[in-house]
Amino acid sequence: MRCSVLLAALLATTANAAEMPNPMLTPAQATRDVALMRRALETIHPGLTRYVPKAQVDAGFARLEALARQPIATLTLHREIARLVASIHCDHSKPELPDAIESWRQTNASHLPFRFRLIEGRMIVLSGALPKGAEVTAINGRPVPQILTAVAPLVAYDGDTDQAVAVKIADDSDLGGSDLEEYWPGLFGAPQQWDIAWKMPGAAVGQTSQLAPISFTQWRQLEAPDGKYRNEFYSGISWHMAGKTARLKIDTFVNYRNPVAATPFMGGFFQAMKAAGTEHLILDLRNNGGGSTDPTIALGRHLLDAPFTLTKSIRAKTIRFGDLPNHIETWGNRDAQFNPPESAYRPTGDGLLERIPTGTDEGDDDDSQIMHQPLPADQRFTGRLTVLTGPQNGSGATMTIAWLKDKRAVTLVGEDTSGSAEGPTAGNIFNLVLPESHIRVRVPQFKSFTNIKAFTPRRGVATDVLVVPTLADFEAGRDRVVEVARALDQPAAPLDAAATLTTALAGNWAGTLDYRDYGNDGRVTLPTLMSAKGLTIAWTFDDGPGKTVRASEAWSFSPDGKTLSITSGKARETMAVVELRRSPAGAVTLVADGRGNENGQSVMVRTILTRDGHVLRLTRMSRSAGQPLIMRHSYQLRAIA
Repeated sequence: MRCSVLLAALLATTANAAEMPNPMLTPAQATRDVALMRRALETIHPGLTRYVPKAQVDAGFARLEALARQPIATLTLHREIARLVASIHCDHSKPELPDAIESWRQTNASHLPFRFRLIEGRMIVLSGALPKGAEVTAINGRPVPQILTAVAPLVAYDGDTDQAVAVKIADDSDLGGSDLEEYWPGLFGAPQQWDIAWKMPGAAVGQTSQLAPISFTQWRQLEAPDGKYRNEFYSGISWHMAGKTARLKIDTFVNYRNPVAATPFMGGFFQAMKAAGTEHLILDLRNNGGGSTDPTIALGRHLLDAPFTLTKSIRAKTIRFGDLPNHIETWGNRDAQFNPPESAYRPTGDGLLERIPTGTDEGDDDDSQIMHQPLPADQRFTGRLTVLTGPQNGSGATMTIAWLKDKRAVTLVGEDTSGSAEGPTAGNIFNLVLPESHIRVRVPQFKSFTNIKAFTPRRGVATDVLVVPTLADFEAGRDRVVEVARALDQPAAPLDAAATLTTALAGNWAGTLDYRDYGNDGRVTLPTLMSAKGLTIAWTFDDGPGKTVRASEAWSFSPDGKTLSITSGKARETMAVVELRRSPAGAVTLVADGRGNENGQSVMVRTILTRDGHVLRLTRMSRSAGQPLIMRHSYQLRAIA
């Protein structure tokens, strides 16, 4: 695969002779586009101020209007529209590139010739023109931390679920592959070549590669461990049986491109589980961003024992749109969407118009407000239910998870979801076409309220059993979330934190320290020795000819093992232990979260320690609100005699 991608990239160089289209807009053209967009958002968008105050929204518009009063390139306007709509924290509001640019990128070369994921705050290659597991440290002379910091403010997410940023930067089926590649041309210019600095984790010396860009069509052919780009419900389901435990993996609820009848389609899996006497169902939704409502209803029919509704209220800001439909693309019956009967809505105390529920359960009707009936008892699963969750969960998936958690006994394993547990701002998604730039802006029509008893405002759904992906897991090809979920059938006694870490650290170690230079965000790698006596750690660094640096720190745990304190000199840092596990094979994982200060700014900090065989890794990451975790430093060491 790697050779074929490299060959395709080389061939793409000749096809890339024509530059990416990027027309300049006059101030009059840009101003007209921005004025139309503002009018449409303020008229239609029911969640424009759902998560941010109106003054902040107005300030964002004012900034964009000022930029539009001078000549501006189409890609620059696209970037700044993305910044504005991302600031309202609605995952269903984002810009799309004009058709001319989108079409150009399908067959012309502008994408990275590899796929990546952010793991422990590092850009790790998954497939393509670099070795799997390599860490990218810089692209076209820009250190990765600077790239992530530039892209993050353009990423759309719901409420305060900024854990979605790291996922979307690497993989976003809503846009052109990933948010990094969607916004790179607007941030840094269309790439003619990718100059990549990279290294294998733990290596003493980095490497550089000059790679030709590839087209979006070629990018989609790269191996995608988390499911293919724009998956579909009928093809995005897999399942495994192991004894009395079944794992049903549903990677998307998108069921509108090639729809199937969701309830009977899903029924085949549940019938097989029933025949096998399944006692524990692991429902794996980690890769599921959402999509259609009918798969959620189908799950409810198979998992609940009483009639149910998904949504208790769906509200619009307006049902009369003036001339705006002249600039809107949508699907379905336009007259029904833009001229619904006023009798179908009623005013509410929040100034919105609530859609009046009507109808009854009919087959696979995807109306989330009507009452749906469970299947007969012999077709339902009534055993133990575990749902695997993570930051890739967006609107529809998060609504499903929140609703299942509310309606029956279920254990959530993995990471907190993104999306909105209280209900998404979504429904009909209008594509507003700006007439001068031809940029499309997605504008949702409805604000939904999930039919659940309780939720955390502005958040997704919190996991019950946190399992943080680590570089050690990735390198071992280990799905620790599934391992932990299966182990719930045989719960083990809690680990003694001090004893577990004393054993994991014991002895003498040699390897490298990688750290992010505070001055320029560049990468520095130093040969390092470490020794540990109990929970006291001594470091020796080779910082160049004749310059040896020594340091030490002491770790300690609270009596209940829930708090970790690290003391270095006069400085003491306290963190909450959010995960401590030892696998059946003896691998140890510790994750601790806290707050710290960097360059005068309060940041979230995370420490991950993994001991896997003879390899010990200690990584510290940090992030501010709206940013992904970025590695500050990481030790990778091997035991020595």
